[in-house]
Formats: sequence, structure tokens, C-alpha cells
Amino acid sequence: MNILLWVLQILLGFYYLMGANFLAFKAPAPWLKLLPKSGWMALGLLQAFFALGLVLPGAVGIMPKLTAYAAVGVATETILVAVVLTKPKPQGLLWVVIPAVLSLFVAYGRLVLVPF
Repeated sequence: MNILLWVLQILLGFYYLMGANFLAFKAPAPWLKLLPKSGWMALGLLQAFFALGLVLPGAVGIMPKLTAYAAVGVATETILVAVVLTKPKPQGLLWVVIPAVLSLFVAYGRLVLVPF
């Protein structure tokens, strides 16, 4: 179970880092009507911190419980941005819901199943 959680943490970390780059620097023009560029940059920076928080605390061994909190934070932030701001079509919603559920599984796994 520990190996599965580590693989999920690393893959989700890369996934959310790519998403943070997209939010911060390549937000589509229609999205800029919803929030100013600085707002998207702030959300991208927040998502990047959460993505790094999925891997670094456990890898370094300093405050490893932050991994679970980062997983919950990135899942919450992603779902809120998708549902409240961008309102994707149902097929696009899968790209939000599946990683968010996996992040919540990582949080559950690191808090209950296999804590650090």
C-alpha cells in the first residue's frame, strides 16, 4: 500500500504541477473574463504549492502530515475552480473529478492506512 501511495503522490504531483503552469501562464482568454490574470496566477501558485506538498514532506521526512493536508487542499481547490469558475462539460469534468478522488485517497491513506 505504501508503494501505491507513493506512486499516486508522485503522479498527482506532476499532474497538478502541469495544471499550475497552465493556470498561471496559459489561462485561455475566456477565463480571463472570470478572474483577472493575477487571480489565475495566484491559483496556479497555490496549486503548485499543493503539488509540491504531495511529495516533498514525505520524501524529506519533515512534517509528513502535510502530505495529507496538501492532498485535501489540491482536491478542494481543483473542484472549486472547475465547478465554480470554468464550468466544464461532463466529459471535461472527469479530468477534475478522478484526480481529486485519487488525491483524497492519498490523504486517507496517509492519515489512516499507512501514516508516515
